[in-house]
Amino acid sequence: MIDQTRLAIELGYTLIIIFLCLLIYLKTKEIYDLTDHKGIYYFRNTFLFLGLAYLFRFTFMSFFLTKITFDVYQPIGLFMIFSLVLSGYCSTMAILSLTYSTIRKILPLKNFTLTSNVIAIIISVVALISRLPFFLMLSQAVLLIFTISYLLYNKSWKISQLFILYFMLFLFWILDLFALGSMKHLQFEITIVLQILSIAVIGIIYYKVVKWIR
Repeated sequence: MIDQTRLAIELGYTLIIIFLCLLIYLKTKEIYDLTDHKGIYYFRNTFLFLGLAYLFRFTFMSFFLTKITFDVYQPIGLFMIFSLVLSGYCSTMAILSLTYSTIRKILPLKNFTLTSNVIAIIISVVALISRLPFFLMLSQAVLLIFTISYLLYNKSWKISQLFILYFMLFLFWILDLFALGSMKHLQFEITIVLQILSIAVIGIIYYKVVKWIR
């Protein structure tokens, strides 16, 4: 049985994250237009793809909530497959953009867009074919750990304001993974706490971005 209250709260949580990602993406446009800084470009793309990933997640959950609320027949299986693939692709692209924004100077790629798209598609398709969402989560976790490890190793990043933003993003992803994984296995209250913490983290990121731009 599906708890409609949980699903409705998850919808609200997802919508808030989409809104905050959009705000961050729009707020960083001006500074990118002024500086044409590639690091900022990929940093912005992180929130663009992250917002899209949550948008597909929101669309699927809205579709599912409509189905169980009004008890109407809908091809939920096929729709779920497309939603999961698109959400997995976008979330992987978000992490790849975040990673490349930090390593672009030591590993310049002329065709990063093509390379990142191929990697994201492969990871999403493999996760779909193998029916192992854990593969997608593991792949993204490896990329995140690599990124934060590089930031910790590189002394110039440690004193940068951007380091705080990247670390907060890493924290957000970890909290979100726990929140998503706890939907079925942990108490409802724990899931709510994790979601509130996730919103707080992404909210702090938005605040720091606004303060940084000013």
